Amino acid sequence: MSRRNLRTVFVLACAAAALAACTAETTAKKKKSPVNPDEFGFDDDFFGEEEQPLNPDLVNSDSGAFGAGSRPATDKDGGGGGRSDAGAPLLDGGADGATVKTFCAGPLKAGDLAVVEIMISSRAGSGDDGEWVEIQSTRDCWLDLKGLTIESPRGQAAPDIARITTDFELAPNDTFVVADSLDPAKNHNIPGRVIAFGNTDVLKNDGDTIVIKSAAGVAIDTLTYPAFNNLTPGRALSFPVDCAWSDRSSWPRWSLTFYEWRPGFKGTPNTDNDDVACF
Repeated sequence: MSRRNLRTVFVLACAAAALAACTAETTAKKKKSPVNPDEFGFDDDFFGEEEQPLNPDLVNSDSGAFGAGSRPATDKDGGGGGRSDAGAPLLDGGADGATVKTFCAGPLKAGDLAVVEIMISSRAGSGDDGEWVEIQSTRDCWLDLKGLTIESPRGQAAPDIARITTDFELAPNDTFVVADSLDPAKNHNIPGRVIAFGNTDVLKNDGDTIVIKSAAGVAIDTLTYPAFNNLTPGRALSFPVDCAWSDRSSWPRWSLTFYEWRPGFKGTPNTDNDDVACF
């Protein structure tokens, strides 16, 4: 047999072996493996059938652009159990006229309130007046929030500030929203209690810090969010109701929202963040 014919036989044999290996691999059951960030950001397997979420302990949220997670809960409003370390029930309980208000003793202190959801971008482009921040009480007693300020520095010497100048009592574990505007046409009909910054483009898309201070100037909560590389205009980012408060600083625990409170806008302003799931 000539050298050319021998080369042809060898090539055909290699091709046949490669085809057999490929067929065996595709017919075998896939092995579950961690999800790694790609050009589209952190993207979990929707049904959890083929891949497992990346271990949050292995994700560096300070490494520049960061892909937000996207983990839908199996049953919104299905009683997610609330914060595992808060010792408090889910929201929506509120208080009726017959309820005796038991206020927390002493002035507001660090940790009494926490940012749990942010609409960083409600639409593309500048002049965004539909951004908002949801703030939740971590206490099982009533809070008096008169004099509270919520700041968004935006990297400026003079930050945007929303102030509570009137009597404002917050029920145990309840929430309120700080929006760019009080106009329902601009904030997209946010339900519940809303106060306003009175400005546009308050939340920077490439990362910013939200600071909550008491009337005495005590920092109640400070949350710095990274530059997310997979933000979708009109879709909020929330801290799942079934996550422990101690996990809130871990951005891999947060998730892009799924519940649509108004056509074209996803989020759960002033309601439980139970449309998303913790790890």
